[in-house]
Amino acid sequence: MKAKLILAIGMCITAGTSLADTEHAESHEEVNSSVGPDKGITEADEHDGVKLSSEAIKNFELKTQILSGAAPWEIPSSAILTAGEEVNIYRLRNGFYKRIDFNLISKSGSSLKVNSKDLVKGDAVVMTGVGFLRTAEITAFGGAPEGHSH
Repeated sequence: MKAKLILAIGMCITAGTSLADTEHAESHEEVNSSVGPDKGITEADEHDGVKLSSEAIKNFELKTQILSGAAPWEIPSSAILTAGEEVNIYRLRNGFYKRIDFNLISKSGSSLKVNSKDLVKGDAVVMTGVGFLRTAEITAFGGAPEGHSH
């Protein structure tokens, strides 16, 4: 948001428009042509994550594990997404997939024991297809250049 405000101020200065006009335009979410009811990414919300079509879930071969009992939870190491220096897992809640931070408690073979302030009993953790989810997330929130979201 801070970067958008700085950009908006810069646009006002160069275009001669008022900051109020720019703030009004910024109050509406940016329209992303990669997100919509007839797309693979049906919804995108910065707080909740991305919601995918049933066809995208099938094509990405996403498999989840529902968390039961109390933390820490045991998950397969395939649930881990490493992107640059970040290491995350994807949570599924209310149909939205969201990348979250976690704490590694222990590791045994191909299983990990984790906990997270962003996980509760009943959430699901994505076990397979996390790379596809990262691509969908980047596409939904504007991190992929136009035409490069394949």
